[in-house]
Amino acid sequence: MKSSVSKPYWIIAAVLGAMTCAACTVMVLCLGVFLVFPRTTQEISSISTFEVIATPTFELMTTPTIELTPTPIPAPACEDSSCLNACLRQISDFEIEPLLNDDAEELSQRPGGYDLVRYRLDEDDKTLKRIAIPTVPDYLIPYQEDEPLHRRIWDYFTGIFPNDSEIHVSYLIVIMDGTDDGYSAAIWNSQGKWRLYVNLLEFDTSDDVIDILTHEYGHMLTLNDSQTRGISDEYGLEMERTDFDSMRSKCDGHFFTGDECALENSYLDEFGNRFWMGELYETWIDAFLLLDKGGELYDKAMAKFYLRNSDQFVTEYASSEPVEDIAESWAEFVMRPKPTGSTIADQKVLFFYEYPELVEIRREIIQGVCQYAADQK
Repeated sequence: MKSSVSKPYWIIAAVLGAMTCAACTVMVLCLGVFLVFPRTTQEISSISTFEVIATPTFELMTTPTIELTPTPIPAPACEDSSCLNACLRQISDFEIEPLLNDDAEELSQRPGGYDLVRYRLDEDDKTLKRIAIPTVPDYLIPYQEDEPLHRRIWDYFTGIFPNDSEIHVSYLIVIMDGTDDGYSAAIWNSQGKWRLYVNLLEFDTSDDVIDILTHEYGHMLTLNDSQTRGISDEYGLEMERTDFDSMRSKCDGHFFTGDECALENSYLDEFGNRFWMGELYETWIDAFLLLDKGGELYDKAMAKFYLRNSDQFVTEYASSEPVEDIAESWAEFVMRPKPTGSTIADQKVLFFYEYPELVEIRREIIQGVCQYAADQK
């Protein structure tokens, strides 16, 4: 039989064994910590002291301002009057500030109006240079100094209408003429140098301006040195029928306009011989010769001439002279649809369609207007 004293010692031994195991566990854990963590103060310091690494500074960059240069809108490839009208609606008008009543009255009484400024084309660098500034009344000075408008008219004309060594404007003369018989524009050929006169009072909408300038370009096409030749005036202040016939005889059978001879195969010679010969021409001569005998007689005779023959002219102004007839018919050819009627006025417009080079110029003018409109945007 076992003694009763040995039981407590067993318990004590067990407790001591458990404590020993616990101590061993703690030691292992500590050893692990020792192995994992730094063993010196220096190491601890080197880890606990964080090196300050500069955080990248994100500079707020402003988006650079990009200047967008407008890309020119290509002109539509149009060749008809409906397209032309659409392009003209995109072009701003050429209007000027209206005159005060008293100033307008004074200007209306001034024969020929006033020349405001004169420009000349430099043939070397193709720039327009101001060459003369005449003295004008104070109320016209703002119009005289409006150089941007003058240059806009120049750019409009030279940019739209084809030009070459034979047909180009060398001078621009800007005027203000408020008289009843004043003109909207005029073109004058002096020794191969064309002078374009523009009356600011008559320049208004883009439609009106292109109509006026197309008319003047028609004169350049039909009255240049390859188309006509001038003849010396051999009559006095008043031309009589004998003077007219004498000058006409120098045209060698080609059409005589009353001022110049059309050259063989020229547009004016073909046009005049087709549409102005016979009774119409004789009646016109009678009215034309009254020009030097008094304005009232001439005006009445020309009005009567037009009323009798209105179906032969595209406008009343066309009936004043053969050179105005061909220029007005040319403008109608460029600006309007191809006529489908059978009147003589229609035939005059159709006349230009017989010449491929004139049809091409028409196309260039229409596209020039549309390109000008596109460039203004």
